[in-house]
Amino acid sequence: MLLLRSLILTLFVGFSAQASSNSLEQNVFDLSVGVKTLLLRYYHLQADEGNQQLLNELNRYLLVVGEQQQNVSNELRNLKLNNDNNPQQSVDSHWQKFRSLMQQNIHEIEVNDFPELQVVAMMRDASSAMISELEKIGDELRQNGEFSVSAIEDWTRSQKRLLLGITERYLERAASSMGAPLSNGQDINQLCQEFSAGLNSLNSADLNASALASLQRIRSQWLFIEKSATNVEAKLVPFLVMRYTSTMVDQLSRIAAS
Repeated sequence: MLLLRSLILTLFVGFSAQASSNSLEQNVFDLSVGVKTLLLRYYHLQADEGNQQLLNELNRYLLVVGEQQQNVSNELRNLKLNNDNNPQQSVDSHWQKFRSLMQQNIHEIEVNDFPELQVVAMMRDASSAMISELEKIGDELRQNGEFSVSAIEDWTRSQKRLLLGITERYLERAASSMGAPLSNGQDINQLCQEFSAGLNSLNSADLNASALASLQRIRSQWLFIEKSATNVEAKLVPFLVMRYTSTMVDQLSRIAAS
């Protein structure tokens, strides 16, 4: 009986540790999505000339992502990875810089209706640096054998990255009319081709009814985003593109969860 109890306890502790690692790795990825989405929401705000509703939503979302960051930071506090850097301190430092620049740009729009272009570029670079750091941490968690990503989760993550990259290029184009500097990121047409190829690569036979419904909704909304993103002569519609992007990211999460 004592041996059985010890075995059960060992299995429980092992499972709990694995669940904790799984949660940490997922939270690290979700934080990277949150940081990118914050940048997109800012571009949307700038493109819409400081719309008050968008401003309020951006400020609320900044608090939400701030809570995400704090949770990840707490989880990373005692984590030792394959380098001499402290991952918690690195994430905290990147976040503080990005948040400070974001708040500065928000303040400029609130007060002057127009941001400092150099600060916008610095904010964009800070977001990229933080996301790169989070991706490195996620890579090391998986390399240490503490977490593995399923094929469907890997697919949904890849599609999220592509979609957010497409929306970033699109909203940059919209915000550039209000002074936002354009980045030198990957060509939007290439990103669209990769996202479409990703949709076509998924075997529908492997999905349940709920996942199939989510995939159908993604395909429907993707037609609109692809047309808007690849036609430089079309009227810019940042509100719809941002709304559809948010919905598609949620639907991709549903596919992974199902």
